[in-house]
Amino acid sequence: MVVGLLVLIPFGFTAVVPMSPLPLAIINASESAREAAISGGTKSESKELQVILTFAPWRGELWQRLGRLQLDNHDYVGAVFSFSKAKTIGRLSIEGTLWMADALISNGEPDQAKILLREVSNVNGVDPFIFLQTALLQRSINDSFGAVATLLRAYALAPLNSEVNYQLGLQLSVSEPDSAVMFLQNAARLDPSRKGVCDILEAMIEKSKEISSSAERYIYIGQVLSTFGEWDVAQRAFLTATEVNPENATAWALLAEAAQQNKRDGLQYLKLAQQLAPDAEIVNGLSALYYRRQGKSELALIYLEKALNANPNAAVWEVEIGNTLAEMGDLKAALEHFERAVKISPQDWSPVRALAHFSIIYNYEIYTIGLPAARQALALNPGSPALMDLLGTGLMIAGDLDSAERFFLQADKIDPNQTAILIHLGQLYLAKGEKESAFRYLRQAAEFAKDSRLREMANRILIENGGR
Repeated sequence: MVVGLLVLIPFGFTAVVPMSPLPLAIINASESAREAAISGGTKSESKELQVILTFAPWRGELWQRLGRLQLDNHDYVGAVFSFSKAKTIGRLSIEGTLWMADALISNGEPDQAKILLREVSNVNGVDPFIFLQTALLQRSINDSFGAVATLLRAYALAPLNSEVNYQLGLQLSVSEPDSAVMFLQNAARLDPSRKGVCDILEAMIEKSKEISSSAERYIYIGQVLSTFGEWDVAQRAFLTATEVNPENATAWALLAEAAQQNKRDGLQYLKLAQQLAPDAEIVNGLSALYYRRQGKSELALIYLEKALNANPNAAVWEVEIGNTLAEMGDLKAALEHFERAVKISPQDWSPVRALAHFSIIYNYEIYTIGLPAARQALALNPGSPALMDLLGTGLMIAGDLDSAERFFLQADKIDPNQTAILIHLGQLYLAKGEKESAFRYLRQAAEFAKDSRLREMANRILIENGGR
């Protein structure tokens, strides 16, 4: 009987005193968090984790998980807080440290991120991929010294990694150009898709050896980098050029352009360039581009005319005058300038492409001008996926969906995962009534988009057509 009573006492006790709500809340929140993680409900999972951590703040691995979810949901303040808690507890992994640095950068705290990333670069026994990710984050905050140091550690671990070699080649091209050559050669050999960029950059470094101590060398290198969209590194090249020769107006104008491309204003650099060389072609041309971006089209036209007067044979300024007039709504006058650009450089595909793009985008004389110009541009530069995409767009607008499909698919085969091409394929299949194919391409476009504007466009088309 005594044994029986001892066994029954706990049951009787729970009948009188109910179970504590604390473990019950944790159990429910844990189950809900697990279900949300499986279904991909990041916001729901985040909410449940916060409940668990209210009762169990010592769970460092959950703080890190919460930080990752908050980072994905663009809650950068919350992410920094959560990662900091995990770090304090000693449960922030090396990947978590990179996520925390990313959150700090997104939250406008690059100096704190810089310290954190340099800590990562000094860790031993790290996978070279971690070092590469660290260097890319360092690059994003212009910590070039830290990026080079980290990349060299990655190279010591993985000398045959094409991306490590490429990134080292880029970084060194604007600080120690001659040292960059070996890494560019490695990157070109290891990854044929990089060969074009690497070969051209290497050729410019070799060609400019004779002027190694001049501002012009860094201007030329920066222009090559900007041609391939490596604007942050190009900006450092142009900055170096201004340091070597503060009186070089072209360097200041190019620095202003690079600053704008990197989402900075750059006006102070531009004004200095205008003071140093008020009649220079590049200075006036880049001034025009700046003012056009500011919505000051009339002022932009003044500077473009000055640039064209400085070099009447430069088709680029005729094209830019045409673009400016088109934005102002004067399509007839714009067409005249595009046609002049083509006459100046009839064998150059770029002015013809500009003419085709103008006609197709504004749907202005598309049958008589746009489509013939798009075909001519592709004939001058065969195999270009961008020109195939442009011609496909024109054909789609003109209603020739089968021909448009052929060019879009060719472009996608040459340059897969290119967002604009994928969006056009999505639009094409919607026009053909093939929704499943359309949704597949639009989802790929949203997934691979580097430009937030294009990602939003793909998602909007999906939502409008019932794909989400």
